Amino acid sequence: MSMLNILKKELKDSLRDRRTLLLTVLLPLILMSALIFFYENLLSSHEEETYEIVVQDAQFNLVQKLIAQNDNLHLSANDNIKEAIEEGKAVAGIILPSDFEKQVLDGATPLVQILNDTYSQNSVLATNLIEAAFMQYSQVIVKERLAKNNVDSSVLTPFTLEQVQIVEGDDSMMMIAFLVPLMLTIAVGIGISPAATDLIAGEKERRTMEALLMTPVNRSSLLSAKWLTMVIIASMTGIITLAIVFVEIQFFTETLKAGISFGNNAIPIAIVSLLVIISYSAIMASALMMTSILAKTVKEAQSYGTPITMIAMLPAMYMINVGMNELTYTHFTVPVMNIFTVFKELFIGIVNAEHIIITIASNLIVSLVIFIIGRILFLKDKWVLAK
Repeated sequence: MSMLNILKKELKDSLRDRRTLLLTVLLPLILMSALIFFYENLLSSHEEETYEIVVQDAQFNLVQKLIAQNDNLHLSANDNIKEAIEEGKAVAGIILPSDFEKQVLDGATPLVQILNDTYSQNSVLATNLIEAAFMQYSQVIVKERLAKNNVDSSVLTPFTLEQVQIVEGDDSMMMIAFLVPLMLTIAVGIGISPAATDLIAGEKERRTMEALLMTPVNRSSLLSAKWLTMVIIASMTGIITLAIVFVEIQFFTETLKAGISFGNNAIPIAIVSLLVIISYSAIMASALMMTSILAKTVKEAQSYGTPITMIAMLPAMYMINVGMNELTYTHFTVPVMNIFTVFKELFIGIVNAEHIIITIASNLIVSLVIFIIGRILFLKDKWVLAK
């Protein structure tokens, strides 16, 4: 039996396993869909939403006049504002002094209280709209007071500030550059886990490893076939995940879709993405192969492997706050972190061959080092045969 025959056998057995199919296809579909629609809702404009707010009956007409230009706020009268918010009848409330207008005319500074729930996104958004309305009213009052004293209102604005974005892209593009590699790394880790634990630790637990070792194929070829099986399954998971992400963003979202504009770089970006997926799959295959060799049972291998499959969360949290001008060669050299770095460049439209080569090469080198260590262990009966 040649290494190729063992590879075919292992692939066939793995793809027959319902757990592998579930974690390779179905789970990425569900997980990616949920994350995409969550972030789409998070980034979407809330201009069409209407928020219910309450005010004391005596101040209803005044507040109604102040927010008249804002179609997102619907006002109702209720003297028990706190209770109305707690019961879900409104997301925010406004409390004004009974003589609010008189105090304003007299030049006093009456207190305006906005009751809200900071744990509610709708309540926070409504509060922002209320604050904007009252700030606008405040500016009108200030201008009127200055006009009475023959003072030009421009004295309040000695200069203006303008932010100029020097890096192309908006919030949706930045979110995609963070979201896609995070989805890929998690999906690859989850997708490869059943095969990784079963191909070595499972064989030991079922005591079928001895039969494999009696075949004419040497241990190095046997291990290579199992490793290639893991890489192929992991790569399949990554490619399926990437396809799901882009299909759903393209056809089922608006805000995230607006952040994708590859132009003439679409094909190079697709090719680079596939190469990056394969290089990351190689790292995960080597790492999980090692845990499977060290473990005596499938359960033990799963315990060792779970932290490894989630390791991408750490660089993901770090890279989300790193700007393009802050990237160094270190970011492209460190495995796993470089996945997020490369995708950040790709989604902004930068295809830097040097950075891509460094990323893929460093991943493959680390994968090879781990594989060599695993091979050394696999050549010893202590780590291969069941006890």
